[in-house]
Amino acid sequence: MRLLKRLWIPVLFVGYVLLALSVSVGKHGLLHLWQLRQEQHALEAKAFDLSRENEDFRNRIVRFTNDDEFFEKIVREELKFVKKGEVVYVFRGSAETADPPEAAETTEATGTADP
Repeated sequence: MRLLKRLWIPVLFVGYVLLALSVSVGKHGLLHLWQLRQEQHALEAKAFDLSRENEDFRNRIVRFTNDDEFFEKIVREELKFVKKGEVVYVFRGSAETADPPEAAETTEATGTADP
């Protein structure tokens, strides 16, 4: 009985320390909670960026369907389309050439490109 009276304070202290460690760094402790909140903030930022990108795509779709000049501009720039009767000049060394340099040289020499 006397031993129990002397040891209850250290045993209680050790129990509180173990409980504090468990709450702090345990499987569902404060450290884990902090990591989850950091991950949540990162995912919320990514979701915000994706929703903004979605809105940009929606606006672009609306412009494609309603604005013929925008549609023509994009088709000319990205697909390299030309109108009937237009002459396209392609210069050697240009960054926007559609043909690789070998194909361009073959076209100039023979008049047709090799497959």
